[in-house]
Parts: sequence; C-alpha cells; structure tokens
Amino acid sequence: MQFVNYSELRRYFGPYQFYTVCSLIILATAYLAFSLGFNLSQEQQQLLTQLKSSSENLRVENATLSQQVNVMSVELDIAQSAQRNLSQEIEQALSREVSLRKELAFYQQVMAPELNATGLAIDGFAIEKTLSEGYFRFKLVLLQQDKIKTTLNGNVKLVLHGSENGQPVNYSLEQLTQEQSEPLQFIFKYFQMLEREFQLPPDFSPEKVVISADVYKYKRKLGKVNKTFDWVLSSSE
Repeated sequence: MQFVNYSELRRYFGPYQFYTVCSLIILATAYLAFSLGFNLSQEQQQLLTQLKSSSENLRVENATLSQQVNVMSVELDIAQSAQRNLSQEIEQALSREVSLRKELAFYQQVMAPELNATGLAIDGFAIEKTLSEGYFRFKLVLLQQDKIKTTLNGNVKLVLHGSENGQPVNYSLEQLTQEQSEPLQFIFKYFQMLEREFQLPPDFSPEKVVISADVYKYKRKLGKVNKTFDWVLSSSE
C-alpha cells in the first residue's frame, strides 16, 4: 500500500497552492459533514414530530375509549340494577298471586262451597234492549273452575222478579219466550256463553234476575249453582 507524500506534493505544487487545495478539501469535507448532519437532524426532527402526533392521537383515542368504557360500565350497572328490581317485583307479584289464590279458595269455601263441588261459576250476566219494542236479550257467561277440568253439562233456569200492578210477581224464562219447549242447556269445557231473547209483559217492572244451574259431569249430578243479579241494562245500549 502506497502512502501519499505530502512533502513532495508541496514541492511540486508550491506551498501556496498546496495549502489552498488542503483548505478547500477541509472546507468541502466540513460542508459535506454539516449538510449530512443537518439532513439527519431534519429527518430526526420530522420523525420526532410524527411520533409526538401519533402519541397525541393515541392519547386522545385512549381517553375516548376510557370514557366509553366508563359509560358502558355505568349503563351495565343500571341495567343489572333494573333487572334485579324487576326480578324482585315479579317474585313479589307471584307471591301476591299465590296469596290471593289461597284467600279466594278460602272465601269460596266459606261463601260458595258449591263451587268446589260443581266446578261451575256464573261469571257474567248482561241484559240489553233489542230493536223490537218490549223485547230484550240476555247474555250469560259460564266459567269452569280450576279444580275440575272436564266437560260439564246441565241446564240453566232464569226467573225474573219484579212488580206488576203494585203486586210482587215473578216470571220464568220459559214464560217469556216462544221457545218454551227448549230448555236452556249448556255443555262445555273451560267456558261457554248463552244468550236468548225474551219479551216482558207490558205492566211488569223487573227488579232482579235469579239464575240457577243444575251441573252434571256426564250423567252424574255434581250439584246446583245459584246467583242473583240486579236488573240493569247494558251500558252499551
């Protein structure tokens, strides 16, 4: 490997030119080093700026996600609390229903013991006018009780009590209809509605309706059900 002989170069070019060239080389080297360093500094500055921007974006995104997580956590707590309250209300309602059923069964045994034997209840009764003068229509709803879940059958009798010419009088349904040969019968499971038209005598003022039903399970008689309703026309008329 051959080294440069600076003494020979200085004698060959002369001292002035030699030092001038050396100075130019040093200046060029310094300029290149400065340029390279400046470019590297700019690139690092840009990279640092990008990193700061990314860090700030990530910080904002993290704060947003944290806020969403907190909101969802609060909503979850509220939903769980509402679910617990709803479950408690349902349990209380079921408990009240059981208690009411027990009370109803007790009062039925005291006030209407025939319901336990027959399984039949007269659940609803309504009277309404027809378009014909002096004619009316009744609707009677029979309902099966919980204890007996089988087909019930039998017949129903209606008797209207009131006054006529200042005297107490009563009329059976057969006396007020043209279907005297056809008794009012029922056969059903769960419930049934019966209806029929009848005509009141001109001078008769009804006050109440007494309904009685003979209840059978197949051909075996279970008992008799009676219920009284005031004479009240349906409010829909």
